Amino acid sequence: MSEDPRILLVDDEPSVLNALQRFFRRAGYSGVMTCTSGREGLELLERSGPVELVISDYRMPEMNGVEFLSAVRARWPDTVRMVLSGYADTSAIIAATNEGNIYKFISKPWDEEFLLQSVEQALKLYRANHRKNEQLQLLGDAIDSLDALHSESLANQSLVLSVYHTLFDQMPVGVIGIDSDSEIVSMNERARQTLGLAFAPLGEPAETVLPGIYGCLNRPLASESECCCITVAGQQVKVLSKKIREAGSDGVMLILVLLEGGS
Repeated sequence: MSEDPRILLVDDEPSVLNALQRFFRRAGYSGVMTCTSGREGLELLERSGPVELVISDYRMPEMNGVEFLSAVRARWPDTVRMVLSGYADTSAIIAATNEGNIYKFISKPWDEEFLLQSVEQALKLYRANHRKNEQLQLLGDAIDSLDALHSESLANQSLVLSVYHTLFDQMPVGVIGIDSDSEIVSMNERARQTLGLAFAPLGEPAETVLPGIYGCLNRPLASESECCCITVAGQQVKVLSKKIREAGSDGVMLILVLLEGGS
């Protein structure tokens, strides 16, 4: 992640974009890009890669702010999303929050101090979630290493199991084990708490207990690795699935990371 945060501004009014650019320059932000439509914004992100923060107008032709930010969330879920609009409609605000998982809705004309505070908080949120994503990647790599170690020799089995149990109990993220019959065979306390379950439903069909995760992932038991985001009790949770091979059969380990701010 670059030290100078990248921010994308999207508004169909050039005068608004110019005013925002002046505001960000005064605030010391140099990594600011602008677009005049949601379609143009998506094309820019496809070319240049994800940004830390997107601030979009609500009322735009072709694709409104809710539709644009929903598309941003689907392709780049780590990007923090904000709406800046003079369209003071409560239903629009609710739609933006629910459909696009908007971090904050700011009215036009904006208060510069409030806007600056909101941007700083949004970037702080991005950095916190970025650290969690790095942690998630490290855990996934650790699981791959353990799986490879187990495959090398059955003589290592007791060592691997010991390491698995230690990691399982001490992981600061949720972990769920699913066997080849799609039944839940393990679930640590963090996973149970994250999903809001009263108890660990061991032996239960995973698709029944975890419909949100199965709806989010394409093929949990067929893919080597998948990643997606779900919303649980208003909070965003990143899910990583890793295929695990044990004793000639395939299973899946799900890793759940609760993202800061529910963005």
